[in-house]
Amino acid sequence: MRNIFALVLMVVLAGCQVREEQRGTGGASPTRGATANGAMVAGELTRRYQDTRVDCGQATMPAFLCSGIVLRSTVPSTQYSSWNPSPHSQQSGGVSFSFLRKDSKFRDLVFGQINGFIFYPVLATPPGIRQIEVLCSYPIDGWSQLRDKPGCGGHPYYPLESRRCQTLGISTAEQWMAHWQRAPAPSNAPAYQCSFDVRDSMNHLAADSFYQSIRTRNMLGASWFPQQNELILATWSQNIPRELPIQAFFYLYTPGGLAGAQHDQRDFYNKSGGMVVPIVQMVLPASPSEEALFAYYPADQIVP
Repeated sequence: MRNIFALVLMVVLAGCQVREEQRGTGGASPTRGATANGAMVAGELTRRYQDTRVDCGQATMPAFLCSGIVLRSTVPSTQYSSWNPSPHSQQSGGVSFSFLRKDSKFRDLVFGQINGFIFYPVLATPPGIRQIEVLCSYPIDGWSQLRDKPGCGGHPYYPLESRRCQTLGISTAEQWMAHWQRAPAPSNAPAYQCSFDVRDSMNHLAADSFYQSIRTRNMLGASWFPQQNELILATWSQNIPRELPIQAFFYLYTPGGLAGAQHDQRDFYNKSGGMVVPIVQMVLPASPSEEALFAYYPADQIVP
């Protein structure tokens, strides 16, 4: 039922977006935010960042389907394309992302990375583009690379205590925090944590499960603010750039950030047959009292 509703709403929203893009650009391709629409994309990212809704209108529809920023940081390379799942993700069935929103902030990207890409929210995915399922949510980096497939299960440090939260009878932020505080070694607490299950199969429990993950992050306190949270998305096929819901490439204002985003924009343009995805500058908050910012600069773009 949820998937049917999502598909209908997706088509409506995407249709509105296409009409808006065509009015604003004289017929730019509706399947991608063309460079001429970069300012509109930055504005949309800002709007979603500020949108702190609990769900997307139903208990079956988690907030990430229509709000916030679902992003993946990457490292540019001539040996692979940044949007292709890594060998580990191909084997595990999960790809690591983060979720940025006004009530789900962080200062740094994983491994200190400085550029990457942003997915459309599912309910605004353009026609003909894949919807990638979100499988689970960690309030803090889940150390997912060593966890059971697809990255949502037990960690070898604590194989029983670190399984999915619902498996452990944990369904609220308060229960999660009580579990977290029982970690034998605080330095290994990220491996002890459980993941909130947000798969489609959670049905009417899905939206609250994700919202509890957001609540939990805010309970962790300022000491954990710098570290990003983690979403695990279902792995997609290799070499399908035209089918992926990439709304923007982003970079942090730090040496090498823009060059990395430009590399990815050019690579995507060449391998997708000429699709243009805008580059936006993203400023992460330096403290819990600050906000993330998104800006589009024509001079940053490396393709027409």
